Amino acid sequence: MLLLSADVGGTFTDIVLVDSDTAVSLADKVLTTPGSTDAIIQGMRRLCQRAGAQPGDIGVLIHGFTIATNAWLTRSGARVALAVTQGFRDVLEIATQRRPDPYDLNLPPLRPLAERARVVEVDERVDAFGGVVTPLSPEAAEAAAERIAALEPEAVAISLLFSFMNPAHERMLAEAVRRRLPGVPVYASFEINPQTDEYPRTNTTVTAAYVGPAVARYIGQLETNLPAAGMKAPLLLMRSDGGVSTVAATRVNPATMLMSGPAGGVIAALDLSRRLPAPNLVTFDMGGTSADFSLIAGGKARMINTREIHGEILRSPSLDIQTISAGGGSLGGVDVGGALTVGPESAGSVPGPACYARGGTRPTLTDAALVMGLLDADEYVGGEMRLDVEAARAALQQHVAGPLGITTDEAAYAMVAIANAQMGQAIRGLSVERGHDLRDFGLLSFGGAGSIFAPFLARDLRMKEVIVPLQPGVFSASGLMLTDMRYAYQRPFLRPLSRIDGAEMAQAFGEMASEAGAVFDRDRVDPGQRAFACLADMRYVGQVHELTVELPDGVRDGVCDGEELAARFRAHHEQAYGFADPAMPVEIVNLRLDAMGIMPKPEVRAELPGRADPGRAAGTREIYLGPGQGRVQARVYARKDLAAGEELAGPLVVNQPDTTIFVLPEQSMTVDPSGVLRIRAAHTEQ
Repeated sequence: MLLLSADVGGTFTDIVLVDSDTAVSLADKVLTTPGSTDAIIQGMRRLCQRAGAQPGDIGVLIHGFTIATNAWLTRSGARVALAVTQGFRDVLEIATQRRPDPYDLNLPPLRPLAERARVVEVDERVDAFGGVVTPLSPEAAEAAAERIAALEPEAVAISLLFSFMNPAHERMLAEAVRRRLPGVPVYASFEINPQTDEYPRTNTTVTAAYVGPAVARYIGQLETNLPAAGMKAPLLLMRSDGGVSTVAATRVNPATMLMSGPAGGVIAALDLSRRLPAPNLVTFDMGGTSADFSLIAGGKARMINTREIHGEILRSPSLDIQTISAGGGSLGGVDVGGALTVGPESAGSVPGPACYARGGTRPTLTDAALVMGLLDADEYVGGEMRLDVEAARAALQQHVAGPLGITTDEAAYAMVAIANAQMGQAIRGLSVERGHDLRDFGLLSFGGAGSIFAPFLARDLRMKEVIVPLQPGVFSASGLMLTDMRYAYQRPFLRPLSRIDGAEMAQAFGEMASEAGAVFDRDRVDPGQRAFACLADMRYVGQVHELTVELPDGVRDGVCDGEELAARFRAHHEQAYGFADPAMPVEIVNLRLDAMGIMPKPEVRAELPGRADPGRAAGTREIYLGPGQGRVQARVYARKDLAAGEELAGPLVVNQPDTTIFVLPEQSMTVDPSGVLRIRAAHTEQ
């Protein structure tokens, strides 16, 4: 069977086609067409032609995209109306009252996704135990729906007080709004985030409404344009938590797609971590627009249920991925104070870097790498695109070198150094600040631009090694094929561990499992391919923040030992914060069920030359390594010519169609039997 995966980035769309019967994999990179499916269709047709197949032969398409992320970050989402309980109109305005700088009196407030003028108060009330204080009559629900309709929303969010304990009022109001506004999507908090804490629950629900129409429009394009191009395969979409879901499930809660784009890279990294083995890795995915980082410790990736982005709290299970604006398209310049800056603005794919000769005139990191000699103007994207070195030099001279009074080479190196410093700080935040020693970790580099910068980062952070997979430029797209169908369920369950009732807990998990079973039936997941994991959000009594702890299998059958659960929590707390207090009581806040539909994973065969033949470099070229080293001669190799077991000393460059790999003079590179490249300091034991 043929499997197709597509990972849409800010600059390039990565496409991978795998034949699960022959284990042959083909990959392609196409310039992204923002908001359109054209790049996917173009890449699909090109790969099918190379494979001697037709789009109709494809068995499944797995897709990761950044539509939801971009709509949220650029504030270009839907016009949302929000319904709240009477007296809670300002829930989004008040938020948490946290300030990035508590002493800055001029700091502008956050702009809510649903403006205050679009918030409708509903005369109803449920108490903290789910009891009805003020009933919501059908007439009142219809009247509220009428007021919502008058706002002409593109999407509606409903977040009523304590609806996670009793969703009857939210359900009634949602039905009334759907009758009054057919075709307008409605998102209720009891479905999106049934959890305590009013602001995070409301903001997460509003976020789903805000990005929902953009996601729905894009999915609609896929459902129309892919069949028109000849593809009949079912469509699966990558979620933030590293699982995939069907189109129907995505429409129910589009907030699960906020980290869809970078999740595939972490899944592929977990697979490679097991196969090498290399249990401790920092993943480094650098494309044209951003750089994404995640931590794999002891062979496991960290999952989080809450993340704060630019001061806003969002609650949805996701892989712990940190993103910064540092990509090949990140623009460089000099600010009003005379300081060199890199990012966060990006040239993207349109107009792109100056060296693309497509209208871009400002220098990017790609232009800087080209001027330094790290990139080959004739070998970019496998030779399909020729880069304009003089245009890159002109952009650097005008916008960086000239204003700073330095040479063009120095300007290029300075841009790369600043980007490395920014990325290094992001890596420290994921690792050192959480108690991990980076000397025990490898840096797994992928994405089109990652392998140029990774050797600098590993050297500066004193990391164990750099690992470069076989197809780093399409590594994330490959990871989309290595995941499982996944759905997450949760229930509020505020109980001290000293008074836990095993039967009550088993009933809650049983209800969630029944919901998951109905969804798996709809998605045609065989009962033998279903797996469940029970978890709980736990904390010390009196704490505000929780830790999610995996529970023993017996809890679904009513077997529950409070002391064992407390011990699990304390071990988790000590690992996360460096201490645990055995005398403090522990409580459960929420129960969670991860439901997974196990999917077959394709095997891909690595084809490497059978013997090593060092010294057959395709040539040499000069690379500028800063004022201290100047220009050095680096040997240039084609990756397809590297043999398993071969060891080469830097400085050197390795070209392949989807990326360029650089090795510093003080480093050496070994070709692992699996085909991956391992770059270490020259004096380090192999």
